[in-house]
Amino acid sequence: MENLSLAAELRNTQEKTKDLRRNSIIPAVVYGHSQEAMSIQLDYSIFLKLFRISWESHIISLKVGKKSIDVLVHDIQKEPVSGDFTHIDFYAITKWEKLTTKIHLNFINNSEAAKSEWALIEEHIKELEVKCLPTDLVDSFDVDLSKLEKTWDHIRVVDLGIDTKKYEITVDENDIVVNASKPAKVEIEEPVEAAPVEWEASESDSTEEEK
Repeated sequence: MENLSLAAELRNTQEKTKDLRRNSIIPAVVYGHSQEAMSIQLDYSIFLKLFRISWESHIISLKVGKKSIDVLVHDIQKEPVSGDFTHIDFYAITKWEKLTTKIHLNFINNSEAAKSEWALIEEHIKELEVKCLPTDLVDSFDVDLSKLEKTWDHIRVVDLGIDTKKYEITVDENDIVVNASKPAKVEIEEPVEAAPVEWEASESDSTEEEK
């Protein structure tokens, strides 16, 4: 895993959070079994760039003043309309203490079913919640789509080959992660021919004919 670090500052809890956000600062808190809760603040753009790499499963070295704390992103609050971050919770990890986090699934390679049979590839699970030691954390688990050779083939959690001695997975091992399904038939309606229009001779037409 890539070493990631993030600078933060202690936050004055008397300051209004809306004023911080107006200045592109995110209010946050860090806590853990061996870490007393600490109110901090982060630069919005710097955190956004880092989170696109780290997600919830990457250990971050959080630097607050002269102190450095190994943390995971534990919870995120967002503004419902814009999707902007409004608050971050960091969990301070302990080296030999198991933790619960989410690890993203990385879908790799191409499916023969999609290529030769025009099957639709449906992703049902995009991340797995696991319990493991911090030293066993990975950025993602790979899902090999080349195993989907025919329509109706599927890959279950158990098929991912995850070491269950290291990772306690919270979902059922038989849950389907991804499958190749038959594309729905698109029925094209035949155009309806318009009925012939019968013209009735008007009184003026009759008069012309008599002339």
